[in-house]
Amino acid sequence: MRITATRTISGSSDADLSRPRIRVTFSQAAEILLPYFWHLIKDQILIVVPVCLYLAFVQFTILQYSLTKIGAIVGGISIVIIGLTFFLEGVRIGLVPVGETIGDTMPRACSLTTVLFFAFILGNLAAFGEPVIGSLQMAGAGVDPQKAPLLYRLLVQDPMYLTLTISLAVGVAVVIGTARFIFNWSLKPMVLPILGLVILLTLYSARDHNLATAIGLAWDTGAVIVGPVLCPLVLALGLGVSRATGHADSSMGGFGLVGLVSIVPIAAVVLLTLTLGSSSVEATGAASPSAHSVIHESLAAAALDSFLLGLRAIAPIFVFLWCFMRFWLKEEGIPASQFILGAVFAVFGLFLFNFGLSIGLGELGNQVGNRLPASFHPPGGALYPSELGKALVVIFGIILGYGATLAEPAFNVLGQQVEDVTQGAFKKWLFCQAVALGVGVGAGFGMLSLVYQVDLLVLLLPPYALLFLLTVLNAEKYVNIAWDGGAVTTGPVTVPLKLAIGISLSHATGFAEGFGILALASAYPVLNILLLGLYVKRKQIENQSEVT
Repeated sequence: MRITATRTISGSSDADLSRPRIRVTFSQAAEILLPYFWHLIKDQILIVVPVCLYLAFVQFTILQYSLTKIGAIVGGISIVIIGLTFFLEGVRIGLVPVGETIGDTMPRACSLTTVLFFAFILGNLAAFGEPVIGSLQMAGAGVDPQKAPLLYRLLVQDPMYLTLTISLAVGVAVVIGTARFIFNWSLKPMVLPILGLVILLTLYSARDHNLATAIGLAWDTGAVIVGPVLCPLVLALGLGVSRATGHADSSMGGFGLVGLVSIVPIAAVVLLTLTLGSSSVEATGAASPSAHSVIHESLAAAALDSFLLGLRAIAPIFVFLWCFMRFWLKEEGIPASQFILGAVFAVFGLFLFNFGLSIGLGELGNQVGNRLPASFHPPGGALYPSELGKALVVIFGIILGYGATLAEPAFNVLGQQVEDVTQGAFKKWLFCQAVALGVGVGAGFGMLSLVYQVDLLVLLLPPYALLFLLTVLNAEKYVNIAWDGGAVTTGPVTVPLKLAIGISLSHATGFAEGFGILALASAYPVLNILLLGLYVKRKQIENQSEVT
């Protein structure tokens, strides 16, 4: 079976190739490039700095404590900003154009088997290259191996099990999503069985303490996997297949794939915990004092580790896409020099991001998380009366979740797409507020589970059970929008900060392991959008009734 579509390929004319090169001096080049790079850096500053300033403000005022290692924190934040700038620019000029070329060309040039096989490999490599996966592994440094041996094994002893499981699950999800675009399938029959299976497996795992300690991690994987590498690539593939099959203008065109990618890894990691939990030997060793305090012999060793991590994550996906485009599809795509520059930018940016995260940004989250319990604990010696202090921690989580979400660039882009697809019925402002408030409420519930020592499942399963029901009741259009909306609420900066704060707070209170906050923060946005979908549908029916 081949997917047919018409496409006009325009190449460079002989006149274009014979044009003389324009010589530019170094000062002229700097005059052109510096404003452009400043614009890119400014975008990252607007995302990272407000969140960091909010944390510092809480530390100085509410928690009444100064920050230590300020030089390392400021330096780490600066390096993270520069790293994100280079990384995202590398993805934009290198990965995205190649992904779009393949997405447009492959459906008309390859068999269905080849398309699905490519989708599987693409999903695997893109998930493997996500920078936020490293955040989960860094968080493992704060896990107590005596209290949570299975969790310690997944994050510290055998982290490759977790990484490969997530990557394989994303590959399967991209295959299912691609087939959905080809055959014009509904999203509901795919999401509902997976969600039901995850809920049942979670209830089964909760019966065993060793398995229960890893439940939060399993659910968090779905929240962290959709990032700056995976998202643009799978969207380019999905949109290309949609155009080739003539479904790009339908309510499903461009939506639903990201949400599917975010839920399949949860089921895979829960199954992994069941497999390892039945035969795992209790881990030994002492827990590290904090989620991001990775012990390095020197800054040089930390830098080398960060570089190798970036190279391992980025090189495979770049090489695979280039080889597939040039040697399988026989497409020119973008110039080799542009592609190589994109790869260099991406590796260098991810190296800086990991390095800045390990030496500074995580330290900020750590210090705030370690100090938060002082607002309500110990009784009689806390900064505030117990109930007031606990309420302040929950409010802190709500504001952090709400503000950080509004700053995410991918989230704002999706908001505009939602307004366009719904022809103005679902305004961008309404969508953004619904999602941001949902993230804030979810993050607040995550803090509540730690400070009031409420079992995570009590807070996690009810909203997902309600999501199951609302998915059944909603129109296909809003199901696609809702699950995508919940998947794009986490970014490479907010994920490590929330993890650091949650794990540090859990260690200070002695309750749970700090995972699950991200999963809660992803559930409530989906819930809000599905509820709004029902409301919009009802208003449309009322308006039609008034007209007739």
